[in-house]
Amino acid sequence: MNNTSQFHPDDTMLLEFSAGTLATAPSICVSAHLHFCSKCRTSLVRLDQVGAQLMSEAKPLELEDNAFESVMANLDSSPPIAAAPEQKRTSYPFSVSKLMKNNLVSQTWKRLTASVDVARFETGQNEFEVALHKICAGGKTPRHDHHGLEYTVVLKGSFSDENAVYREGDFLVREPGDVHQPMGAQNGECICLSALSAPIKLTNPFGFLMKPWLRINPM
Repeated sequence: MNNTSQFHPDDTMLLEFSAGTLATAPSICVSAHLHFCSKCRTSLVRLDQVGAQLMSEAKPLELEDNAFESVMANLDSSPPIAAAPEQKRTSYPFSVSKLMKNNLVSQTWKRLTASVDVARFETGQNEFEVALHKICAGGKTPRHDHHGLEYTVVLKGSFSDENAVYREGDFLVREPGDVHQPMGAQNGECICLSALSAPIKLTNPFGFLMKPWLRINPM
């Protein structure tokens, strides 16, 4: 898609993504954003070109004699990926579609609040919970603070908070101390990809009653 989003990952994240040093969960979110954003795809091509030039000028390192055999042995010992049920075609980014196809955890939506459902992914890392969040049309999430980092990419529809309106492809970063109350658009449900490093904290005095539902499970 060639839409240019309004909110983007910063230059440091794009640089780390290009270099292959960005952590798994943030990389999934950046990859999803690139599906929508022509501006960031163009920036990434330039970063890749710079990286390729630097690699071509770097002095090669000598490898051990058995390095190739060792890599092939590790590949042969890797367990096969279990086949997943066939899924309907979607316009989701490749990184999300692949998770949905190969990851049975994502096939089950669970009610988080009256307005929000969640479907969690297994991603092979233990720093972030990676999940889809679905806000019903006109639905409000509880007003909340963040204990850790949260990366969000809007995949379908739109939502708003006290600061702005966020549409398909927008990439958001929330940090500890960021308080807001997202609300889905009135004209349809909103689906977002999120990577959360710590549970959110509800600002409502009775928020503690929802703690069991707000736990995260990085996997």
